Amino acid sequence: MTADKTAINEAMNEAPDKANKLRASDVYRENLQFWHQAWGMCTKPYTKMPELEYLPWIPERLKAASAERILDLGCGSGWLSVFLAREGFKVTGIDVAGHALDLGRQWAEMEGLNIKFDAGDLGDLPYADNSFDAVVANSIIEHLPLSLALVAMSRLKSAVKPGGTFIGCFDKVGTGPGEYYKLEDGTQVYTDKSRKGMMLRYFPDEEIRELLTGWEVVELKTLDSGSRFVVAHT
Repeated sequence: MTADKTAINEAMNEAPDKANKLRASDVYRENLQFWHQAWGMCTKPYTKMPELEYLPWIPERLKAASAERILDLGCGSGWLSVFLAREGFKVTGIDVAGHALDLGRQWAEMEGLNIKFDAGDLGDLPYADNSFDAVVANSIIEHLPLSLALVAMSRLKSAVKPGGTFIGCFDKVGTGPGEYYKLEDGTQVYTDKSRKGMMLRYFPDEEIRELLTGWEVVELKTLDSGSRFVVAHT
């Protein structure tokens, strides 16, 4: 067993306790405050879809898996929720920022789409077992420290039905400019004015596979941008 594997195993064992302590800390409260303030600056939905190479792959993989009920993790103002609802999926979006969810509801109403938007923390997902056929996590896990990511992925596995699907994009992050300090697990906590409190962490491929312990990873593709597109089944 490699040193990295040993470290991951130890992190998995310690994750629930560490995640609880982190969520009760001032560091995490500042992180939540960042997201509330960032979204609070938006006055109306931004309804232009991003140009992402992998965007059409998401509904393709979901349809191939016969998924209908989709959880959009860290949905923000709901662009991916809207995109998937347009494709006929039954979508629930969850985010910590209430104003972002309000923007998502406005957008859904503008298009006559029935999307459920829930306020909630990814470290304490409020869903019963087997609530969804699939979960999508686009560029969101990178904003979680390792302990919270491990806890969230464990909870997600329960919230998705047996044979369900996880689709994620893990960005290549943490190499740009900015003022920050690091937590023990390497998570960057930004201190510069525009991003004060925001957390950002790079997950290498091996850690992505460990986050998906108990899932079958059927696709792990590195894009030209350095992001990783991942598909896994329970």
